[in-house]
Amino acid sequence: MNRQGYLYSMEKPLVSVILSTYNGARFLAEQIDSILHQTYRPLELIISDDASTDETPQVLKQYENNPVVQVYYQRENTGLTKNFAFGAGHAKGDLIAFADQDDIWLPNKIERLVAARGGSHLVYSNSLLVDETGKSMNKKLSDLKKMYSGDDSRGYILYSCVWGHGMLITRQLLEKSLPMPEDVHHDIWITYQAFLNGGIKYLDEVLTHYRQHRASTSQTLPRRDKISTRQSRYENFKKKLAWIKLMQEHERPGYQPWYRKFVKLYAAKETRSYVFPLAVFMLRYRSKIFMLSTKGLADNIVEIVKYGIGNKP
Repeated sequence: MNRQGYLYSMEKPLVSVILSTYNGARFLAEQIDSILHQTYRPLELIISDDASTDETPQVLKQYENNPVVQVYYQRENTGLTKNFAFGAGHAKGDLIAFADQDDIWLPNKIERLVAARGGSHLVYSNSLLVDETGKSMNKKLSDLKKMYSGDDSRGYILYSCVWGHGMLITRQLLEKSLPMPEDVHHDIWITYQAFLNGGIKYLDEVLTHYRQHRASTSQTLPRRDKISTRQSRYENFKKKLAWIKLMQEHERPGYQPWYRKFVKLYAAKETRSYVFPLAVFMLRYRSKIFMLSTKGLADNIVEIVKYGIGNKP
């Protein structure tokens, strides 16, 4: 038995749920209750509050005496990635799930993910988008992105099909993901590490109600490149280049030639007004680069043409 009295089972591993909170009092109790009402056991809930200034600490105090809940309060705001990493550092489970502070988990979420995982280090599920009141918006995440199972990371350069609130990972994957880059969201980085370590697995079931509201700290849709000013376009270019270089540095040997070529062509945007070889390269590998996009050929070509635009006046 562990120090909180959980009986470990060879058949049912302990699942640690990591919840990062920050000024989320409005929806927090509903989310915590949906986690505590999971049909799966054994389960522990680790909550790390990132120095909230609203009523979040008062909400959390109501759960401090629950035997499956651990609550930590940061003295200073550390940011989402560091706060999740702090919570994960206190997890004792062999399997780990991440939770946003404003969603609603279906009661069998953890049970279904554990059953579907097989030998994968990361399994993720679908989500239903709901409004502030919890009412369905008649749209699922699978309507926005092509959900994928496999280990080809090239489509992950531009798009993601995995949201942190929908994933269940192994402790081994978490350890391989540490330390996490400060400028990359924890779920983006962990998912990328899963690509490198056997791939990701998709469970085609809605297991989360993903709440959409103005105060949300997560983005449902990827932010579009800002092309209104030269400065914003350049900043977006540098951010994307840094991400591609980071991927290339960690990629498997078999993918290295492809990534080196892509990095070289993309970096050429720094000094050129238009990089035709980049557009040709992306068109050649369109099926891989856009494999997570729901857009058609015409839209892909338009996007490729835009990506060829350089930063030289």
